[in-house]
Amino acid sequence: MLKKILVITTSIILLSCSTEKGNKKTKESLGKNIKTVLINPEKITKLNISSGVTEALNEVKTISKTGGTIKKINFKNGDKVSIGQIILVLEDQEVQSAYLKAHATYLSNKANFEIKNKSYSKFEQLYDKQLISEDEYLTKKSAYLTSESDLKSSEAAYLAAKKDNEELVVKAKMTGVITDLNLKLYEKISPNSEVVTVVDDSKMLVKTGVSVHEISDLSVGNKAEIDLEGIEENYFGNVYEINPVANKDNKKYQIKVEIDNKNGKIKKGMYSKVSVETGSKNGYLVPKNTIVIKELYSYIFIVENGEAKRIKVDRGYSSEDKQEVLSSELYSDMQLVIEGQFLLEDRDKVNILN
Repeated sequence: MLKKILVITTSIILLSCSTEKGNKKTKESLGKNIKTVLINPEKITKLNISSGVTEALNEVKTISKTGGTIKKINFKNGDKVSIGQIILVLEDQEVQSAYLKAHATYLSNKANFEIKNKSYSKFEQLYDKQLISEDEYLTKKSAYLTSESDLKSSEAAYLAAKKDNEELVVKAKMTGVITDLNLKLYEKISPNSEVVTVVDDSKMLVKTGVSVHEISDLSVGNKAEIDLEGIEENYFGNVYEINPVANKDNKKYQIKVEIDNKNGKIKKGMYSKVSVETGSKNGYLVPKNTIVIKELYSYIFIVENGEAKRIKVDRGYSSEDKQEVLSSELYSDMQLVIEGQFLLEDRDKVNILN
C-alpha cells in the first residue's frame, strides 16, 4: 500500500514539472512582448524654431533739429494719435527770430527783384530798338541778375528758417500709438534730440534667423507660428523679408515675420519663440523614443514574419518629438516597434500586444 502511494506521488511531481516546462516553453515560443504601429511616408513640413523680439512694422521717430523749451504736451505714452495732430509744442527765441528775419529779407528781395525785373525788361526793349547804349543795357542786366540771385538766396534761407520754426510744433506724421515720450513741461532740450516716436501697432514684426541649410527652401510668404511671452494665445504670421547676406557673428540669415495685431495685445519689445516653415518633403517620421542607439549608430526595429528586424537609419529633419529616419530598407505599412524595442535583438521572436 505504501509503495502505491509513493508511485502516485512521484507521478504527480513529474507531471507538475513537465507542465511547468511546457508552459515555459510555450511562453518562450511566443517571443518578447512588444507594441507596434504602422508607419508610412508622409509630408514633412520643416520648421525653424528660434527666438526674436517684436517691433512695429512701421514707426516714425521725431528728432528736434533745433531743440528748445517744452511749452505744451498734448499726449502721453500709449495714447492713440492721428496723422497731423499736435503732440507737443517747443519754444526757441533764436529760431523764431531767425525765421522773422529771413522772412523779412525774402520779402524785401522779392520786391527789389520785381522792380529790377520791370526796369530790365524796359531797357531790353530800348536796346533792341538801339535807343540806348550797350553799357546802359548791361548795367541794368547786371542789376537784374544780382537781384535775382539775392532773391533765390534769401528764399532758400527763408524756407529753411520756416521749416525750423514749424518744427517747433511737433505733429504726428502717421496714425498710431505714442511711445518714448519722456519730456516734462518747461524742460529745455538740446538740438538733435529724439522727442517722441509714433508706432503703427496694427502690424508687428519679429526678427529671427535661419541657417544656411534652410535659407534655400525659405520664401517670402512662408507661414510662421509665434508664441509670445506674456500672451496665452498663439499668433500666426508670414515671412515678410529675407536678408540674403548672413550675419557676420552667428552666420545666420535674418528674416522678418509679419503679424497682424488688430486687438493690440502685442507690444513692442516682447520676447517670442518663432516657428517658421522652411520647406516640405515626403519621408518617414518616427517618435524619437523608438530609436535605439548601439555603438553610436541609430536603429529602429520593425516586425516581419513574427520576428524583430533591426534597421540601421540615418537621421534627417527633427521636430520636437518626431525624427525623420533615412534608410533604403524603409517601406510603406511597416510595423514599427514603439514599446519593448530596447530589449530586442535582431531576429528575436516577438509577441505583439496591440
